[in-house]
Amino acid sequence: MNEISYVVEIQRPVDDVFAVLESFDRFPEWNSGVTQSRLASPGPLGVGSEAVAVGRLLGRTYEMRSVFTAYVKNQMIASRTVSGPFHLEIQYLVEPIPGGTRFTTVVRGESKGFLKVAEPVALSVTRKQFESASENLKALMEADRE
Repeated sequence: MNEISYVVEIQRPVDDVFAVLESFDRFPEWNSGVTQSRLASPGPLGVGSEAVAVGRLLGRTYEMRSVFTAYVKNQMIASRTVSGPFHLEIQYLVEPIPGGTRFTTVVRGESKGFLKVAEPVALSVTRKQFESASENLKALMEADRE
């Protein structure tokens, strides 16, 4: 299983950053690899909630369903895919630092189906996508300062 991690410091309080993370409908605003996302289960985001995301990778559109495996308000959200072209486990961690938030993304996964053959390329593209998503979240949050 491959692992990717990326850390970025965001000049906003933890609760502001976490509010965007737990608003799954906003995921496409900062993750350019995702074109649509929504919670697929009723109620607020929490352990056991399900979500669906639609995205593009290597010129192909995919749909991925995930279940949230951990949720600690203003600290962590974790999920794992239950369908789609990848087996992914994703953790988003936030922690306070002077002047803002340290945002860490940890992704563990492996390709399935058509992507298994191209796994080295898919891994490189996925790494860039998650790094870009973290930087996009930083830019979104810091541009939205009051």
